[in-house]
Amino acid sequence: MNRRTFLKTAAGIGGLACLGCHGMFSDRQSNRPNIIFIFIDDMGYADPSCFGNPKVKTPNIDRLAAEGIRLTSFYANSPLCSPSRVAVMTGQYPHRWKIYSYLASRKANRDRGMADWLDPKAPTTARILQQAGYATAHFGKWHIGGGRDVGDAPLPQEYGFDESLVSFEGLGDRILFPNDDLCEQSRKLGRGKIQETPKHRSIEAYVDRAVRFIQAHRDKPFYIELFPNDVHDPHLPKPNAIEKWKEVTNNPFEMKFFAVLEEMDRQIGYLVKTV
Repeated sequence: MNRRTFLKTAAGIGGLACLGCHGMFSDRQSNRPNIIFIFIDDMGYADPSCFGNPKVKTPNIDRLAAEGIRLTSFYANSPLCSPSRVAVMTGQYPHRWKIYSYLASRKANRDRGMADWLDPKAPTTARILQQAGYATAHFGKWHIGGGRDVGDAPLPQEYGFDESLVSFEGLGDRILFPNDDLCEQSRKLGRGKIQETPKHRSIEAYVDRAVRFIQAHRDKPFYIELFPNDVHDPHLPKPNAIEKWKEVTNNPFEMKFFAVLEEMDRQIGYLVKTV
C-alpha cells in the first residue's frame, strides 16, 4: 500500500488513525479492509531493530515497517497509559474526557480531577466500524475504566466491541496473573470470566484469541485491537528465555527485557502469518 492509498483509506473510516500492513486486505480494491491495530504500551522508539536497536532483532515488527510506513517524525497525544488509549480509540484529545494521566483508584482519580472511566458516549473507531458491519474485538491492555476499586465501569462492549479479553486494568473477560496485588483486586470485582494466566503467556493468550477471531470472521470485514503490555509490566520472560541474552549483555534487566521483546515480536509474527 502506498502513502496516498493509506491516507485515503484512513480518511474513509472517519479520519481516525488505523494501521494497515501488506496482506491485510482480502481485496486490494475493497473499501472495507480488515484492520488490525497493534498498540504496544511503553515500547521505546529505538527498541525494535528497524529503529536501530543493535542488540536484539525484531523481524516481524521490522516487516511491518518495511511493507508499510515507518514514521520517523511524529507527535504522540500522551506518553501515558490511559490518555494515550483514549486518544487512539476516539481520535480526540484525552483531556476532553477528563483523562490526563493513568486511571487508578477513585480517590487518586478524584484528587487529579479525572474521570473514573472513559464516557461511553465518546466516539470510538470500534463503534463506527461496528455500525458499518464490521466484527470488532479488543484483546490486551484496556486501562480506560475498571480495576482497583472501580468495579462499575462500562464493559468494552459498550464502546463498540463484540468481543474482548483484557487485563487487570479493565472489566469483562480478562486474564489475571498469580501473586499480583492488582490482579487480586481485579478478581474481587467480578463482572467477567477470569482466565488465570502466567505473566509470560499474556501476549500468547491475546494473540490466540485474535487468531480465533480472524478465523471465525474470515468472510466479513473485521477490526481487531491488539494492545500488548509485555514491555510495560514487570519483565517476566518464559523459563530459560534469558539464557541466550547472557552473551549479549551483562545487565540482568536488559536480559529480561530482550527476552520479553523477542517473544512479543514472535507472537506478532504468528498473527501476521495467520492473516
